Amino acid sequence: MAETTPEEQRTLERAESFLWRVLERDLERQGTPEAVLHLKHELQARAEKIEPQGPYKRVTLGLFQRISEYTAQYSPLTGERRSWLFTAFSERCGKGLSKEQALEVARKAANPPEDAVLETADYEVQAGEPVFVARWAHFVGGLRVERDFIQVLVNGELGRVFSVARHWHPVDEEPSWR
Repeated sequence: MAETTPEEQRTLERAESFLWRVLERDLERQGTPEAVLHLKHELQARAEKIEPQGPYKRVTLGLFQRISEYTAQYSPLTGERRSWLFTAFSERCGKGLSKEQALEVARKAANPPEDAVLETADYEVQAGEPVFVARWAHFVGGLRVERDFIQVLVNGELGRVFSVARHWHPVDEEPSWR
């Protein structure tokens, strides 16, 4: 739905609240009131339109199911996204892509800097399923930068990346006193 006015926002909030009260009442009658908490986690009500109908307003809500969890971590200093995981793409992994194809998918997601050195690009068994793992290390002047890496996990069956972790920082090569 497009931008809403404060009045429309209040109307939408009342409509969503009403929907959850009706569902809660129905589930209580069926003897399963605890299901409401589960439904609020798994479902999302989203306003689709508001239509004036005489002195009332008709609100159309769409009910959407959450298909997966998405988690992300951000740098507290720069706000840069350091890692993300979308669990829906991590299910039923397989070797649908060749190693070369999976590496290309991983490279596009990682966008590694030119000084990144590819350490791993192969399928590994994780939780009993084959997952393509691509990992780059950070080297400066022939020395490995400790704790710097980029790692991408690819579901070869779907041809989709489901996790990226990027811990990389610029190295100050000038000596300093501490």
